[in-house]
Amino acid sequence: MNILVISNNYPSESMPSRGVFVYKLIQQFVKLGHQVSVISPEGISFNPKKNTKKSYGNELATVYRPKYLSASAKNIFGFNTYRIGEQGQVWAVERTIKEYKIEFDIVYAHFLSNTFIALQATSTYGKPVFAAVGEYNNIDVRRAYYSTNYYAKMLSRVTGFIAVSPQIVDKLVSLGVDENKISMKPNGVDFNLFFKQDKIEMRKKHGLPLDKRLAIFVGRFVETKGPLKLLAAAENIKNLGLILVGSGEQQLESEKIVFKNKVASNVVPELLSAADVFVLPTHHEGSSNAIVEAMACGLPIVSSDLPEIRVQCNDSFSILVDPLNEEAINIAISAILSNPEKTEEMSRYALENSKKFDITKRAKDILDFITTME
Repeated sequence: MNILVISNNYPSESMPSRGVFVYKLIQQFVKLGHQVSVISPEGISFNPKKNTKKSYGNELATVYRPKYLSASAKNIFGFNTYRIGEQGQVWAVERTIKEYKIEFDIVYAHFLSNTFIALQATSTYGKPVFAAVGEYNNIDVRRAYYSTNYYAKMLSRVTGFIAVSPQIVDKLVSLGVDENKISMKPNGVDFNLFFKQDKIEMRKKHGLPLDKRLAIFVGRFVETKGPLKLLAAAENIKNLGLILVGSGEQQLESEKIVFKNKVASNVVPELLSAADVFVLPTHHEGSSNAIVEAMACGLPIVSSDLPEIRVQCNDSFSILVDPLNEEAINIAISAILSNPEKTEEMSRYALENSKKFDITKRAKDILDFITTME
């Protein structure tokens, strides 16, 4: 099958950590014997970031990166300027398909924003369009950019939806989507990349202290992911070091920090393996890639008591708390790290539970769903 993927959230040499979860799924599609073309429109920025030229991994698909002019997302007299940038992406996709004579049987759009672009850009080809729907909150964010009728009309044109959690299934149904058009498939992990490695060896490799217990956070440095809550919660935990993997608008400063940087995706499992516990006090999720990757590296989990995370975690290897309660986060981390036998037991359960989230099986299930819906 020839698959056309449309996603403006896809890694590149200048932004190797962006959309890594999309990249990993697409590689599985290719490994399963399909021809995949990816169109990833890139906005022209007036303040371009320095090109870091970091490899994001071996690319098995054919990737096109057409440019378009972004217009941010500001509401002006009832019109959201996002629609200008959206139209630019539609034209970029149309131009790329024609210029490179891309042949495709189906369109796979990652997130609703790309789904609406795909529906417009490929309408003349009469091919089915499938939408991957991730974070719950983004469904309402996208609704604000369009009229109610237009939004409903676009959803009705989607052949099938891949939702990552039961909550997103319920949300789509509430918006009028036929439940028979939805397949619920939580995010998965590539066990060829994410597995438990020798802790001491990984600490030495990355210059991490050997005499501390280490907690790791992986995600964007923004309020909704909760890194500042982690810093506050960790302040009075003795002999604790923090590994912070990511980047973002929040300035994270603490004597507890032993590592803080964004890294290529192949380095993440090494840093996870160097840690003793994974902490993510997030405000909302769809299906957390970071959590299942931490599980696959054998880490106990401290995260948020949210329906979406309860789908992924149970109390055999995790403690779920109010993400706004710094004391609760502190108590959870301390409870795990103060009992080495308990830590090791939770690690074993995490590894065992992670087997339910195999990305290869997820890719097969998605493709099977697409085949039945064509």
